Formats: sequence, structure tokens, C-alpha cells
Amino acid sequence: MEAKPAVSAHRRDEAGLTGLKDAVDSGAEYVEIDIRRTGDGRLVVHHDPAIGGLPLNRLTYRRLQELSPRPVPLVADAMEIIANGGAQGHLDLKERGCEHETAELAVAAFGVENFVVTTREVTSLVEIKRNFPKARTALSVGRGLWERGAARDLAPLRLIREAGADMVALNHRLARVGVLRQCGRAGFPVMIWTVNAEPLMRRFLGDPRVAVLITDHPGVALGLRDASPSPRR
Repeated sequence: MEAKPAVSAHRRDEAGLTGLKDAVDSGAEYVEIDIRRTGDGRLVVHHDPAIGGLPLNRLTYRRLQELSPRPVPLVADAMEIIANGGAQGHLDLKERGCEHETAELAVAAFGVENFVVTTREVTSLVEIKRNFPKARTALSVGRGLWERGAARDLAPLRLIREAGADMVALNHRLARVGVLRQCGRAGFPVMIWTVNAEPLMRRFLGDPRVAVLITDHPGVALGLRDASPSPRR
């Protein structure tokens, strides 16, 4: 009998600090935060590369706070909230240049075994593994069809191995067209994102190849998971 998948509470930064605390209180094993750097060098929790048409990497943290409709947490503060709530960190790097500081902060906040770093950038994961070899990493796979490199996502094993990744963070659409099967056969645990429909939750929560289900609705996912039998191979 296999262990049931963990749940990662995916919270877009539109929810601000309240959403982050709600995610921690949901009981999910992981809480996801998106990480970028401001123009004055602060690591912040923010999904999009711009706000109000202005790029974050040209704004000071103070100016970002002025433009945002709700407080934008610093990454260190968000990690403290997550760790104090008893959850593990799911740290999604949205750009290059945040690798070392993010991992350093995460080791201090969670301990090296209680977080996972996800990103689509192979070179970022290589850098993290070089400097923090015990940190868990996952290559994010699932570009939009219009994005450069989308075709490679249909056969990602070479890039996963090149990145030295421990896991794969796989878009649920790709999971349903054979990529989950590829990753499972290669022995890579899979994180599935972002699953919000209950039928898909049930499907992936019952799949032994899935290690983590990422969702905007962690309470629903936890209820479905805990009401179902453990998946069997």
C-alpha cells in the first residue's frame, strides 16, 4: 500500500498575507510561494513580473508596496509564517538570480529536508544542487503552447536529469497525455499543478506516481484524500 499524495496549497499573491495565512491554516503539507526580486534587491512573494505595467525588477520594495492593492510579503517573512504553521515550503522561483538567497533562507527557516524548490530553469536547479546538495528540487514542466521550448515538455526526461532534479512539477494537462507515465517509469516523483476540479483531484490523489497535488483549494483536496483509500500499485 502506497502513501497518499501530499497537498500543496497554491496561493497566487492576489490573496496577500491573508491568503498566505489561510493556506497555512488549511492543513496542507506544503504552502507554495512565488519568488521574484525587486529593483533594490529584496526577495518578494509575487507571481507576475510587473505591477501596474511596471517591471518589479525596476521598482523598490517601497514603491511595490505603494502600487500593490495589498501588502506584498518579503520571502523571509512568508517562510517564517509557513514554518511556524507547521507546513513545508514549496518555493517557486519565477526568475533567475534568486537561487542562492532563496535556498539559504529556506534552510534557515525550514531545515534542509522540509522544503522543495521548483522552477522551469534547468540552470537554477543546477546551481542550487551545487551549493545545497541535500535540498530537494523539482523541474517545472508545462509551458504554454505559444512559449519557446513547449515541445520539449512532451519528453522532459533529459532536462530533468540535466537539472539534477529530485522531482518533477508537471502541469496536469501534460500529465494526462503520457508525460506522467514517462516520469513514473523513470522513477521521478511527480508534483501535479494546478488541480482545482474535483474529478481531477480524485484521479491524481489515487495515482501512486503522484507525490504532491498542487491546488488552489487545499481543504477540498485534503477532504477527498482523507476519505479515499490509499493508492495501490
